[in-house]
Amino acid sequence: MSEQRATPKGRIPENHILSVGGGKGGTGKSLITASLGICLAEKGNDVLLVDADLGTANLHTFLGLEAPPLSLSDFVTRKKAAISGVISKTGISNLKLISGAKDMIGMANLAYGQKVRILNNIRRLNYEYILIDLGPGTSFNVLDFFLISNCGILITSPEPISIENTYRFMKGLLFRYLRNTVSQKVVRSLIDKGIRQRDGYTFETVFDLLDVIEKLEPNLGITIANYLSSLDIKLIVNQVRTKRDMITAQNMAIVARKYFGIPIDFLGSVSYDKKIRKGLLQRKPLTAYYPYAQAFEELIEITEKIAPQHQLGLRFPQDLRNHEMQ
Repeated sequence: MSEQRATPKGRIPENHILSVGGGKGGTGKSLITASLGICLAEKGNDVLLVDADLGTANLHTFLGLEAPPLSLSDFVTRKKAAISGVISKTGISNLKLISGAKDMIGMANLAYGQKVRILNNIRRLNYEYILIDLGPGTSFNVLDFFLISNCGILITSPEPISIENTYRFMKGLLFRYLRNTVSQKVVRSLIDKGIRQRDGYTFETVFDLLDVIEKLEPNLGITIANYLSSLDIKLIVNQVRTKRDMITAQNMAIVARKYFGIPIDFLGSVSYDKKIRKGLLQRKPLTAYYPYAQAFEELIEITEKIAPQHQLGLRFPQDLRNHEMQ
């Protein structure tokens, strides 16, 4: 069931890694990840889906599959020496899957060495597109997986709580990067306490924080600002029912740039569609019913925007092994 498809040692392939995340569960993140993977594969691309929802992995369900016999936990526990050894077929041409971990206590809280090993091995897999389905929330594991991407895709729904959690995700992503970039302890202490600070400083926006960092570590503020402007982050609003819901994405992009200094592009919206739920309840592969659902027509349009993009964006400035991710 597994397929060996690794790149020769020491060589990084020219693949395009997209991490799909969000601040809240229930936004349809895994469904959209599976759908984008299918659409990209239908265009003739070699695509690999990686279920990195380490606590509640279920990406295989959205492909109409039973849990594969091999999973990410077999690689973590070294039952399989190479991550390519846990890649499974999906029954869909050009589309493969690394199933999420199963029956492994503590998998959601990986040790530093385990996490780095997974991340670096994923980067060396030889696929045109690798889509990483992340768990919800802002844990270090989720943020670190998101940060190794060429492009990060945030999924939100129009509900206020989902929007609020998406903002928290962006803030967590920014502070995770800053903490792993800044060396001076006093600056890292400021970062750990958050944007708003009372000990002599008031941080209404990230730009205020960068001004303080610049005073304490000259030239670092400019480096960070340049990095933030280079980020490649996209936003998809799912379960849209009204035109007002569609405007949500535009407002989120404006706020993200104003308060976090992060440019976010609106990739598209996906309509609420009862056909999706019906197909999932019947455990049918998405290809069996997506041509008849408006939501999947919209996902095809989103795929057209993703496919031509091959710009590097979200990578850490240095190799992951040089970072003290805790």
